[in-house]
Amino acid sequence: MPDQASWQECRRVAREQGVAPALKLLRTGPRNTAIAAVPAGELPAGTEILREAELPGGAVAFARGLPGAPAGPDLVWVRLGLSQALLDECVRYLGERRSGEESLLRKQMIQDCLATALNGQLAVEADLLAADGTLAPARVRYLHHLLSDVDRKLLGLLGAKGFLAGGPGEVADVSELLASVHEMAEGTM
Repeated sequence: MPDQASWQECRRVAREQGVAPALKLLRTGPRNTAIAAVPAGELPAGTEILREAELPGGAVAFARGLPGAPAGPDLVWVRLGLSQALLDECVRYLGERRSGEESLLRKQMIQDCLATALNGQLAVEADLLAADGTLAPARVRYLHHLLSDVDRKLLGLLGAKGFLAGGPGEVADVSELLASVHEMAEGTM
């Protein structure tokens, strides 16, 4: 993706529609024997599926022999959108939960956790905007790790709901797997 508007679109689609629609927007490399992820409905016949996840927005499959993983910051933008969707879900969920007479959102420890997550997301966004498309592989890896840490913290706020199949926890897990696939493709693991 050559410009900021395209990256912002990737982030928006990931945040509003989910993983599968966002993957459709990413550039990919040539077919290879490495593992890649695609919307499950776009798999060629006979593809070796390693994992499939039924997620909001559509199923995603990890398989061999598919177009290669996206390069550069493209995937970080998608993962940022997914992380922002997770933050949105936490705020919605915690706003509906009560402790005594007040919303859980009014609890200081929860506010601290949400603020820390938002700070991590803003740090990733600032890096991406400042880089204007040129990030060293080590920096991309750092941003992926930062988003994974943010997502893990947010999942704890959702309690058991954060770990149900097809729910926010599985989306975060697939997001982290996408980063791992990218790192394997780049040879930076």
